Amino acid sequence: MLIEPRRAAPGALRRWSFQALGLIRRGVGVWLGLIVLLCLGIFAGQRLPLVSGLLALMAFFGSVLIAARLDEANEPTISDILLALRQHGRTLLAFSAVITAAGALVWILVLARPEVPWWNVVYTERNIVEVLSAHWFVALRQVFVYSAYALGLLFFGLNIPGLTAFLQFPCTTLLGLPFRDAYRAAAAAQMKNLGPMLGIGLLFIVLPVVAVVLMPPAVPVLYCYLGALAYVAFREIFLGIDANRERVRAGRRPALRPDPLPGLRRRPARRPGSPSVPRPSAPAPAAPRP
Repeated sequence: MLIEPRRAAPGALRRWSFQALGLIRRGVGVWLGLIVLLCLGIFAGQRLPLVSGLLALMAFFGSVLIAARLDEANEPTISDILLALRQHGRTLLAFSAVITAAGALVWILVLARPEVPWWNVVYTERNIVEVLSAHWFVALRQVFVYSAYALGLLFFGLNIPGLTAFLQFPCTTLLGLPFRDAYRAAAAAQMKNLGPMLGIGLLFIVLPVVAVVLMPPAVPVLYCYLGALAYVAFREIFLGIDANRERVRAGRRPALRPDPLPGLRRRPARRPGSPSVPRPSAPAPAAPRP
C-alpha cells in the first residue's frame, strides 16, 4: 500500500490546536483519569528513570489512540476506549520500550557528564522528593514536575534519526503500516510540513515548563492535548480530513462519513448464547406418498 503524505494548509498549527481541544471536551473524564494515574506512577517511580520514561511514552501514545476513538460520529463508551487501548497494547508497549532504550543509550554515550555514573539512568537518588511540602501548590508541583520533565523530552525521543519519527506511531496503529514503512512515511510527512512540526516541538518544550511553574495540575491535560494534536495532524496529513467528525444526535439519521481507520475497526459482536457457527436449517418435510 502506497501512502503519500499531504502538505497541510496554511494555519495548520492553530487549526489542529482547536481540533485537539474539541476532542478533549468529548471524553475528558475517562481520558484525564487514565493520564493522572500514569502521572502518579511517574512520581512513584522517580528513582527509576527508565520506568518513568516508559510511563510517559505510554501516556502520550495512549492519548493518540483515545483521540482517534473519540473522533467518531457515534459517542464511544468507556468500554470502547479501553478496547482501543487493549487492541494496540503490544504495539504501544513496544514503541515505548524501544524509544526508552534508545534514549537511555543516547544519554549514556553522548549526554551524560563524566562524573555521573552511567547506571543513574536505571536507578538514581538525585533530586528525589521524599516528603511533600505542607503548602498544597508546592506539593502539586513536586508531584507533577517529573511528568512535565518527561513530557518535555518526549519530542526528542519521538524524532531519533533513523529510528523514530513524530507520526510513526499512528501510521503503525491506525494505518497498519510496518515499523520501517511507517518511519519512512512519517519522516516524509515531517519534511513536507516542517513549519507546523517545529511549532509542535516548541509546544512540547514550552508548555510543560509553563504548566509546572504556573499550574502544576495542568500537566496531565497537556498529555491529552499533545496526544490529540498528534492525531489531528496525522489525520489531515495522511487522510486529508481537516475537521473533527460531527456527533450524531439522538433520533437523527447519521450522514455518510468515512469508514473507521483500519486500526480502529470493530469486530462484529456476537449475541450472548448465540452459536459462533450458524445452525443448519431444518430439512423440508417430505411430500406425502400417494
